[in-house]
Amino acid sequence: MSGQLAGKAALVTGATSGIGQAVAVEWARQGARVLAVGRRPEQGAETVRLAAEAGGEAVFFQADMTREADIAAMVAEAVARFGGLDIAFNCAGAGTGGVKFAQSTLEDYEATFALNVRGVWLCMRAEIRQMLEQGRGGAIVNCSSIQGHIALGRSAHYTASKHAVEGYTKAAAADHAADGVRINAIAPGIVLTPMMAFFDPDDPKNREAVRRYPAKRVAQAGDVVGAAVFLASDAAQYLNGVSLPVDGGYLVM
Repeated sequence: MSGQLAGKAALVTGATSGIGQAVAVEWARQGARVLAVGRRPEQGAETVRLAAEAGGEAVFFQADMTREADIAAMVAEAVARFGGLDIAFNCAGAGTGGVKFAQSTLEDYEATFALNVRGVWLCMRAEIRQMLEQGRGGAIVNCSSIQGHIALGRSAHYTASKHAVEGYTKAAAADHAADGVRINAIAPGIVLTPMMAFFDPDDPKNREAVRRYPAKRVAQAGDVVGAAVFLASDAAQYLNGVSLPVDGGYLVM
């Protein structure tokens, strides 16, 4: 199959909905063989169906990114099925918020950091170790957020978790650039995914938030996938430790 990622062995976490699903399908369309990872088999089957409809190849693997054993099994499955691991997109994450800092809770902190930070660290570590063992390098893309660059109100834990993703991305890139392993991130703004189902851009109370985007609209998942394809591809071979905003210009304002 031709495409920017032709022949690449890939895994995508959070691949059962939203940005993760869109990237899994697009990577498959671009010629990668994709292990689509998530907790929900029914939604995973839909990802596999969409990838096949796009002319690509994807296989679902059920795993929980808060469990170290599941993460090890995920990488082992990619190697067993595809003969190695060339590219990975770490997208599994959760959003919490809605209260000011003083009302934030330990329970929300632990849930957010278990997935958004500990999970991403464990995924990166397992992926990098596999790429080092293979000796042919690879590319990892983490899903950060504009909240890895700035703080927004009523979302302290999420903002802090995405700052941590940015830090891990840069630290890993510095450590493993000479090994041929590239680690970058994308940083979307608001994307209309199931995680953002509470946000109606046409609701009058949300219009000011939308107007803050120079593009005068918020994103769909399809607006994000091109950046993930580029950073995983050989066209980005000299990019490392980058966090690429995919935000319609939000951060320039």
